[in-house]
Amino acid sequence: MIKKFFVTLIACSAVLVGCNNDDDNGVNKETKIPIEERNALDDEAIQQYLEDFYFNPKNGKLTKFDDIKDNEDDKYPSLKTFAKQDDLGIWYAENPNHKGTGKSIVSNDSSSIYISYEMGTFLATDNKDYKRKYGSISTAGSINLGDGSAVQDPSFYYYIPTEKETKNGVERKHVELKNFTEGLKHFKETERSINELYNFQGVIILPSRLAYGRNNVYGGSNIGISDRLQAYRDMSYIFNFELPKIENRTKK
Repeated sequence: MIKKFFVTLIACSAVLVGCNNDDDNGVNKETKIPIEERNALDDEAIQQYLEDFYFNPKNGKLTKFDDIKDNEDDKYPSLKTFAKQDDLGIWYAENPNHKGTGKSIVSNDSSSIYISYEMGTFLATDNKDYKRKYGSISTAGSINLGDGSAVQDPSFYYYIPTEKETKNGVERKHVELKNFTEGLKHFKETERSINELYNFQGVIILPSRLAYGRNNVYGGSNIGISDRLQAYRDMSYIFNFELPKIENRTKK
């Protein structure tokens, strides 16, 4: 999982940098704006995203409204209808058609999860080529290699570096998204079989300051902790997911 997750991240980063070069050294121009401007841009982009997407009633997947007047999707409420922001600044929304009924996580150290998910990322932008501040949404992770069933403890939720990685300076913060775990606390398990096709119960959105933010990111054994992953410091994350099962973590 760690390999697939970060290979995909690196691929997305290459696309972002390639599309936004403004000089010969390949530095992404979006990363050059002051942090205060980055935070404000993220917030505006998230508000636009919440207005533009809805929970598909068939499977809970985030779906963008089309531009056709009086089309079927006009009757669906936008994410903004259900969205809340907690005290940490995490945005989350529960799918009204599929709510959890079981227990919630305590922490990633004490709670092991089974989760089906789609992860998207965006680099908020003022680029006039985009109609919306969130620009282009990149896919940065998918549901259990595509079969729709749940995976256990994906690396961005829970990751213990190997002895070799620890010697090379890798820490959990270089892999895990702490605030994704905090966002999950707003949801309960759906208590469905982990082998069933997903029915997404909600969304968690992390602005860049609550994702990797100023942290470095570990790109796997072939990349290490590298400036090649600099773009991820400014990327915001969208998680559309179902949490069918939570277990107490067994201490090893």
